[in-house]
Amino acid sequence: MKIGFVGAGRIGSTAAFTCLLNMDVDITLVDIAEDIAVGEAMDLTHAAAAFDKFPEVKGGSDYSLLKGSDIIVVSAGLARKPGMTRLDLATKNAGIIKDIAKKIVEHSPESKILVVTNPMDVMTYVMWKESGKPRNEVFGMGGLLDTSRLKVSLNARGIRADKLFILGEHGDSMFVAKSIAGVDVDWSEVLQETRNIAAEVIKRKGATIFGPAVCIYRMVKAVIEDTKEEIPASVVLQGEYGISDVSVGVPVILGRDGVERIVEYDLTKDEIEALHNSAKILRGRLAELGY
Repeated sequence: MKIGFVGAGRIGSTAAFTCLLNMDVDITLVDIAEDIAVGEAMDLTHAAAAFDKFPEVKGGSDYSLLKGSDIIVVSAGLARKPGMTRLDLATKNAGIIKDIAKKIVEHSPESKILVVTNPMDVMTYVMWKESGKPRNEVFGMGGLLDTSRLKVSLNARGIRADKLFILGEHGDSMFVAKSIAGVDVDWSEVLQETRNIAAEVIKRKGATIFGPAVCIYRMVKAVIEDTKEEIPASVVLQGEYGISDVSVGVPVILGRDGVERIVEYDLTKDEIEALHNSAKILRGRLAELGY
């Protein structure tokens, strides 16, 4: 099995390291900064050898290296900088994603694609649209990370829930599927903590790295090992939950074929309204980009 990574920065390289440690896979890192990709590949090779593992690990700027990848993780893109508006970021990253989509389809058309680049839901839609791939083969990582952060807040209150999902936008309009969780807590307080915690991490260390990397690994593993795990992910909806033609976070079953099923729970009226609100916000952002 082979995993491709487009973007060899801190998230891409740490996710590759996490996958390498926990699965028997080959790894390819592609980045416009070729030396970074080659150097990370060399370093990963040495790390694997310390465990007596000798996978094929390659790095470079040539997208042909991705040929034969079962899944490709896309984290390449710009981070929002001071003075840059949300639309500025979306416009620049949409251009990057368009280019990546074309190159992936050219060199590894059979690959599933996991989008991490922000704004993630919007970039997932752009990747799907520009690649021309079936919607089950393009999905975004965000809901699992937000849900992991939610678990931390609940755990601090001594609360565990068997089914816990953050749904909707990977952003300010995210919400907790309270009817699925089935636990009693001040959800408004917990959700606010969940929304704000990433900014706190970024303020202190510059970026969130380990959380995204492990969530990427879990989603990649679901595809590589065909676990059919239920995971909140951003996927293009075509009628599910009464929403169409936008990518937004919902529970899905991930397996060898990518999104094998979108799980439609009997959400409450308020939850459906929250999901539709997220979809409306995301449609507006897509319209700004000409979609």
